[in-house]
Amino acid sequence: MRSVSLFTFWSFQLPHLLMGVFILLLLLRLLLIAIAGRDSGPTKVLAAITAPVAVPVGAITPRIVPPALVLACAVAWLIAARLVLSMVALGFGVRLWG
Repeated sequence: MRSVSLFTFWSFQLPHLLMGVFILLLLLRLLLIAIAGRDSGPTKVLAAITAPVAVPVGAITPRIVPPALVLACAVAWLIAARLVLSMVALGFGVRLWG
């Protein structure tokens, strides 16, 4: 097997990495909301960072859903998108992990 550079398949690896980072940040935001509340400084910073993911999910989620559950839905959507990206990359012969 030939050696492949880390950045050879950056078009698959970069979105995969960004989705993983957003999943972790959204989970951290949920944890901080449960511990410190919505009005704490770190929670507001995480809300600003995760807004590009949370706002579109909030727009397609019914208004009756509580905000914390919208964040959980955003995590679920990101996991699904990351899985689809992994399957597409695997179809192209690219390993995104390990």
